[in-house]
Amino acid sequence: MKSRGLIIGMTIISIAVLTFFLLNRADYHGKVGDITDNNFTLYPLEVNPEYEHFTPKVHISNFTKITGKINNMRSLKEGQEVEIWAVEKEEKIVAKKIKVLKDS
Repeated sequence: MKSRGLIIGMTIISIAVLTFFLLNRADYHGKVGDITDNNFTLYPLEVNPEYEHFTPKVHISNFTKITGKINNMRSLKEGQEVEIWAVEKEEKIVAKKIKVLKDS
Protein backbone atom coordinates (compact mmCIF):
# COMPACT_ATOMS: atom_id res chain seq x y z
CA MET A 1 0.00 0.00 0.00
CA LYS A 2 2.78 2.44 0.86
CA SER A 3 4.52 1.81 -2.46
CA ARG A 4 1.28 2.43 -4.37
CA GLY A 5 0.85 5.80 -2.61
CA LEU A 6 4.47 6.66 -3.30
CA ILE A 7 4.07 5.88 -7.01
CA ILE A 8 0.91 7.98 -7.24
CA GLY A 9 2.57 10.85 -5.37
CA MET A 10 5.66 10.76 -7.59
CA THR A 11 3.46 10.68 -10.70
CA ILE A 12 1.53 13.75 -9.56
CA ILE A 13 4.74 15.63 -8.73
CA SER A 14 6.27 14.70 -12.11
CA ILE A 15 3.20 15.93 -13.99
CA ALA A 16 3.19 19.19 -12.01
CA VAL A 17 6.88 19.83 -12.73
CA LEU A 18 6.52 19.06 -16.45
CA THR A 19 3.45 21.29 -16.71
CA PHE A 20 5.30 24.15 -15.00
CA PHE A 21 8.25 23.93 -17.41
CA LEU A 22 6.08 23.56 -20.51
CA LEU A 23 3.93 26.57 -19.59
CA ASN A 24 6.99 28.74 -18.91
CA ARG A 25 8.75 28.05 -22.22
CA ALA A 26 9.39 31.03 -24.45
CA ASP A 27 7.12 31.46 -27.47
CA TYR A 28 10.00 32.50 -29.75
CA HIS A 29 13.79 32.16 -29.79
CA GLY A 30 16.12 33.84 -32.26
CA LYS A 31 18.28 36.85 -33.11
CA VAL A 32 17.21 40.50 -33.14
CA GLY A 33 17.34 42.41 -36.42
CA ASP A 34 15.86 45.46 -38.18
CA ILE A 35 15.16 47.42 -34.98
CA THR A 36 12.79 50.42 -35.12
CA ASP A 37 11.26 52.51 -32.33
CA ASN A 38 8.74 49.94 -31.16
CA ASN A 39 9.45 46.68 -33.00
CA PHE A 40 12.09 44.42 -34.49
CA THR A 41 12.32 41.39 -36.73
CA LEU A 42 13.24 38.07 -35.14
CA TYR A 43 15.58 35.96 -37.26
CA PRO A 44 16.44 32.28 -36.77
CA LEU A 45 19.71 31.37 -35.05
CA GLU A 46 20.75 29.22 -38.00
CA VAL A 47 19.71 29.73 -41.60
CA ASN A 48 19.08 26.84 -43.97
CA PRO A 49 19.06 28.14 -47.57
CA GLU A 50 16.64 25.38 -48.61
CA TYR A 51 14.01 26.43 -46.08
CA GLU A 52 11.79 29.51 -45.93
CA HIS A 53 12.17 30.75 -42.36
CA PHE A 54 9.46 32.42 -40.29
CA THR A 55 10.75 35.89 -39.35
CA PRO A 56 8.07 37.57 -37.24
CA LYS A 57 7.94 41.27 -36.49
CA VAL A 58 7.88 41.58 -32.70
CA HIS A 59 6.24 44.67 -31.23
CA ILE A 60 7.23 46.18 -27.90
CA SER A 61 4.77 47.91 -25.59
CA ASN A 62 5.15 50.00 -22.45
CA PHE A 63 4.45 46.79 -20.52
CA THR A 64 7.19 44.68 -22.15
CA LYS A 65 9.68 43.46 -19.56
CA ILE A 66 13.29 43.16 -20.74
CA THR A 67 15.66 40.94 -18.74
CA GLY A 68 18.98 39.17 -19.06
CA LYS A 69 22.06 40.93 -20.41
CA ILE A 70 20.16 44.26 -20.69
CA ASN A 71 17.12 45.83 -19.04
CA ASN A 72 15.74 48.41 -21.49
CA MET A 73 14.77 48.75 -25.15
CA ARG A 74 17.47 51.31 -25.90
CA SER A 75 20.14 48.69 -25.14
CA LEU A 76 18.64 46.14 -27.53
CA LYS A 77 21.02 45.58 -30.48
CA GLU A 78 20.85 43.70 -33.73
CA GLY A 79 22.34 40.23 -33.50
CA GLN A 80 21.50 39.63 -29.83
CA GLU A 81 20.07 36.20 -29.06
CA VAL A 82 16.71 36.47 -27.30
CA GLU A 83 13.83 34.44 -25.96
CA ILE A 84 10.40 36.05 -26.24
CA TRP A 85 7.13 35.45 -24.41
CA ALA A 86 4.37 37.10 -26.43
CA VAL A 87 0.67 37.55 -27.05
CA GLU A 88 -1.14 38.27 -30.28
CA LYS A 89 -3.06 41.56 -30.30
CA GLU A 90 -4.78 42.99 -33.37
CA GLU A 91 -2.84 40.56 -35.59
CA LYS A 92 0.49 41.72 -34.13
CA ILE A 93 2.96 39.78 -32.01
CA VAL A 94 3.44 41.87 -28.85
CA ALA A 95 6.23 40.87 -26.47
CA LYS A 96 5.31 40.47 -22.81
CA LYS A 97 8.88 39.57 -21.89
CA ILE A 98 12.19 39.61 -23.75
CA LYS A 99 15.15 37.80 -22.24
CA VAL A 100 18.51 38.67 -23.84
CA LEU A 101 20.70 35.57 -23.72
CA LYS A 102 23.79 36.63 -25.70
CA ASP A 103 25.23 39.82 -27.12
CA SER A 104 25.96 40.01 -30.83
